[in-house]
Amino acid sequence: MLQRRSTILFIILVILPLALLAWLGTYLIRDAEKRTDASMQAILAERLSSSDHHLLHDMRQLTDRLDTWGAQSIGSARLMSQRLATHPWVAQTWSVAGETSPVESFEGRAPYRPGQSFDSGERIKAILESTRNPDSMPQFVSAMEDGGPPFQRIYVSGSLSLAQQRSSQWMTYLKMFGYHIDDRPVQPETPFTWSGWHVGDSMFIYWHRFADGSLSCAMMNPQMLMKSLFQRLPQPGLAIPPGRMMLTTVKGIPLHQWGKKLSGSEGPPAAHRACSEPLSQWEMAYTPANEEFPKPYLFPILLGVSSGIVLVFVVGWLYFHESAREIRVAQQRVTFVNQISHELKTPLTNIRLYAEMASHRAESQGDTIARRQLGVVEAETARLDRLIQNVLNYARQQRDKLTVQPKPLALDQTVSRIVEFWKPLLENKGFEIDSTLNGPDTINADPDAIEQILGNLISNVDKYANAGKWIGIRTEHDARSARIIVEDHGPGIPVGKRRTVFEPFERLRSDLAEGVSGTGIGLTISRELAQLHGGTLAVCPNYRDGARFILTLPNHS
Repeated sequence: MLQRRSTILFIILVILPLALLAWLGTYLIRDAEKRTDASMQAILAERLSSSDHHLLHDMRQLTDRLDTWGAQSIGSARLMSQRLATHPWVAQTWSVAGETSPVESFEGRAPYRPGQSFDSGERIKAILESTRNPDSMPQFVSAMEDGGPPFQRIYVSGSLSLAQQRSSQWMTYLKMFGYHIDDRPVQPETPFTWSGWHVGDSMFIYWHRFADGSLSCAMMNPQMLMKSLFQRLPQPGLAIPPGRMMLTTVKGIPLHQWGKKLSGSEGPPAAHRACSEPLSQWEMAYTPANEEFPKPYLFPILLGVSSGIVLVFVVGWLYFHESAREIRVAQQRVTFVNQISHELKTPLTNIRLYAEMASHRAESQGDTIARRQLGVVEAETARLDRLIQNVLNYARQQRDKLTVQPKPLALDQTVSRIVEFWKPLLENKGFEIDSTLNGPDTINADPDAIEQILGNLISNVDKYANAGKWIGIRTEHDARSARIIVEDHGPGIPVGKRRTVFEPFERLRSDLAEGVSGTGIGLTISRELAQLHGGTLAVCPNYRDGARFILTLPNHS
């Protein structure tokens, strides 16, 4: 029992706190890592967004420059195409008077030959189809009037998914009004034109549509355009990032890298971002250097958790060391009491034997006074023997060695013998004894244990119910159990005490226990002996005239 209690206390005082500390430490470490990672992702997202915005701004500036490049020739797509051909980044230009008109081309100053799959006529037709009069495209009218992003996609050929469109399809973009702070609405008397980009796989075609339906297009040399864009990365006025910034196509083809590329930036990227339209076929990624985002400072967490674990171990060790010492002292006391009790048994047996012999002699000689005096000696000797037996049984119970030796016995005869033994003492105190015996013929029980249980119950009546002057002792049985009932007309047992009276050294109110001798373990031993028989000892909750104890034993011989 002590070992089981020690195991439970060890789990409660050591294992559970250690588990809680381990969980708390893990939670705090993970939380710190999550917070650090969230902060890093937010900073990296802002860095990528800034680079993307710079690329987008440069594309918008280039578009505005190309728009004004042919400003002196506005109204004529052919003249504008001729003028655009003089731009240092333009490889070829085309002009179309209308959707059914022939295409006229002009060689630019930056020679470039696209792949065999490129068909200029097909590209011009796609631009014409997607850049008809914006009045027929109401979804863009409000954006052009109220402002918005620098460019807006207006047409995507085919019915492929977004990922396929980004990786393989041409897309057309319209330059939106309201991007610059000094943008002014187009005056009604001014001929309305609109422009933008037609973008394919690393190819850029600038287009300008006039109010009369004519179209001017300019194919840029992609190497020169990208070189000019990349030379301005990182954007002027901002510090060079410590890590490695990468610009690739959606297919993973590297285009450009920049940054200080300090230690730690050789690994895989920590953040990605798709470039905004019309550069949506490009992606940016960033790998931070070690010095940018150091690992979370976990030393205080580890120190606190480790200190808690050490403290739990120290407190647990001190507690169990002190408990072990107290258990040793308690065991030594129990052993001492056990030895003394055994030593007292021998002289007590001799005293009882010679008192009985002297009582028989006094009775044969007719000495009434000596017989009465010797009767007191016998009764007190029996009471002392019962107290010693309770102490011995309690010591065995604490060592988990309390046992019973059942054997067939006549229950009524055993109870009658015990009642006869107590009868002189109870009658001398004025008790009325009501005995009704209707028990089974035989049951399997330890006669010494039954005698001790019944003796303890009668002794309690003698101690606590003296005012009622009545005791009832009954036996009864049914097919499954036999019962011994001991009841009195004393003050009874309060409801809250009906369980605790069976605890060691537990007593009722101090006024009831005043002047009452005993060890306080009689009912504890009695209940344990009843349970060792497979039975129970309980207080009857329905009895109102005093106290009633019911000993229930299995009814089988």
